[in-house]
Amino acid sequence: MADFCKQCSLEIFGEDFGDMANISTAAHTERGHFAVVLCEDCGPIQVDHEGACVSKCLKAHGERQKG
Repeated sequence: MADFCKQCSLEIFGEDFGDMANISTAAHTERGHFAVVLCEDCGPIQVDHEGACVSKCLKAHGERQKG
């Protein structure tokens, strides 16, 4: 089964299916600790507790959040 980060899921399917949500906790995100995963569309990334890509990925998701 293919897994997608929150942003890719929204872009591809128009809905967040939560494939990568809840791998970590909100407390981890608050401390800056993120899960390392493989999104089928944007590559090897880090995601927060909601499954959102926070990395410099192939689609620049994390870079858009910073700017």
